[in-house]
Amino acid sequence: MKLFLFILSIFFFIGCSNKTTQLKTLQSEINYLNIKNDSLEKEIQNIKPGLGDLMLEIQIHHNKLWFTGKEENWPLAQFEYDEIRETFTQAQKIETERAEVKLFKAMIYPQLDSLQLSITQRSTDRFTSAFINLTNACNNCHANTKFNFNKIIIPDHPPYSNQEF
Repeated sequence: MKLFLFILSIFFFIGCSNKTTQLKTLQSEINYLNIKNDSLEKEIQNIKPGLGDLMLEIQIHHNKLWFTGKEENWPLAQFEYDEIRETFTQAQKIETERAEVKLFKAMIYPQLDSLQLSITQRSTDRFTSAFINLTNACNNCHANTKFNFNKIIIPDHPPYSNQEF
């Protein structure tokens, strides 16, 4: 809409005879749009989640996924898997320059693909193996990016007591 108004104002001012006035007016329009874009960019930076927030979200779904797979609740396992995958994708879109994010394609996504296959096949044995491999991949990613103090483990109890797995 702003672009349309901007273009409309250009056509309006082309018809005017005073070129100096036209240039000043157009420059003020451009300045206004730039100020608006800067304000919007600052607002986006203030509200976007950080990588740590996204990793915490993944950790919660990782925990829940373990129990859904162990209980062979494959529809819920698929849901938790989808949440993990979606959050990794979101992290890639938000934190494009982070070293951790650049490793997802090589380290994390192949393990997620294996996990997806185990869920599709409804294979508890394959699920267990794929889940362990995903967990190890997370830890390897942490180690490669100097976050090896953040070690993920196979959970021993569900994160929430108010959900049936």
